[in-house]
Amino acid sequence: MLESYLADVKASLTASSNVKDIEVLEEFITSVSGYPECRLLMIDNSTLYISEYFTIFGDEIKRDKYSYHRQRNNELLIRWDNAPHHRELSTFLFHVHRKDGVFESKEMTVEDVLK
Repeated sequence: MLESYLADVKASLTASSNVKDIEVLEEFITSVSGYPECRLLMIDNSTLYISEYFTIFGDEIKRDKYSYHRQRNNELLIRWDNAPHHRELSTFLFHVHRKDGVFESKEMTVEDVLK
């Protein structure tokens, strides 16, 4: 099940017309959890860093932590994550960082970000 989820994440990355190049920085999978960390060169020459930590929860995959950080020339463009801070937001845990602050967000996936 975890292997299939990780394969689906990688397939989304390689299938995206917005991605020029993919570098896997770290990756592991065990019988109960997995983690991919990748650096993507986007067609607009920005860089998107993705990381997800996922586990099996019953018969489902649970994404315990994620971060999708896009930057250009070391400057933040946007980052979605579910780190347990910004409790003031109604969408806690889910939020988005932009140059002008932190805002509410829905739960994001790799597919959402690549669109």
